[in-house]
Amino acid sequence: MILSSMTLSSRFLACLAAVVVLACLCFAADKKQLSDAVAACEANLKTPAGKQYDESLSKEFPAKYLPSLKQCKQSLPEGANMDPFDMFLKLDGKGKVQEVLVYPETPLALCARTALLAGQFSSPPHDDYWVNIHMHPKH
Repeated sequence: MILSSMTLSSRFLACLAAVVVLACLCFAADKKQLSDAVAACEANLKTPAGKQYDESLSKEFPAKYLPSLKQCKQSLPEGANMDPFDMFLKLDGKGKVQEVLVYPETPLALCARTALLAGQFSSPPHDDYWVNIHMHPKH
């Protein structure tokens, strides 16, 4: 399976780790955009509605998008980078994906980004809602 099961606290720790990693980025615009997404994810997870949505999304995401991500993995050449990566999804009030940021930008992460750009999830607690999905592909 391409998606590891994660508890809410481990997702929060992964989000915090991403903040530290993002501090080392060289491109100011990308750094700002990713930093803003990480901060929004952290803020969302601090609310009861955000915690509940995160729990729901942890079940919804693999059910809807695991086949697409497996297809991405199979499309890559032998020996391609299979390191873990984070996806930051900005959802509108109806759950439609508005934006997808990935870090680091590996071939698998970029393929996953493309697969999710037209994504749809259940309605989040509010409009312009950021979520973090940490992917840990199996080699």
